[in-house]
Amino acid sequence: MLEYFSARLKEERKRLGFIQDVMAKKGGVSKASYCAYEAGTTEPSVSFVMSIAAVGADVTYILTGVRSEERRPEVVAEEVAGVLYVIESILKKERVEIPPDQKARMVLEAYKKSTPEERQMMIKALEEGVFMLPLSIAKLFRFVS
Repeated sequence: MLEYFSARLKEERKRLGFIQDVMAKKGGVSKASYCAYEAGTTEPSVSFVMSIAAVGADVTYILTGVRSEERRPEVVAEEVAGVLYVIESILKKERVEIPPDQKARMVLEAYKKSTPEERQMMIKALEEGVFMLPLSIAKLFRFVS
C-alpha cells in the first residue's frame, strides 16, 4: 500500500514541477526524509501532508489514487457533457441513429474508458464547438484497435 502512496507522491511532485529538494522544503522536512517518503520506507506526518496541500499538491490523489477534482459533481457533469458532445458528433458524422438507452450506455462506457486528459480535451471540444476524437472513443467505435 505504501508503494502506491510513494509513487503517487512522486507523480504529484513532478506534476507540480518540483525537484525533491523543493518538495521537501515545501513540506517542511529534510531532503532525506522526503526521499524516504518517495522510496516508500517511511510514512510522512500529517503536518507534511497539510504543508504540501497548501502549495497545490492533490493530497486526495496521493492518499487515495482518485483526483480530488474527479469527485466534484460539476466537474463530472462537464466531463459527461464533453463525452456526449463527441459521441453525438461521431453519430451525426456517421449518420447513425441509436436509441437513447443505447446512447446512454455508450456515453457511460466512453466516460469510464477515457483518461482525465481525454475528458478535458472533450470539454474543450464542446466549449470550442470543434470535433476531436480521443483514442478511448476511437476504440469504442472501433475506428482503431
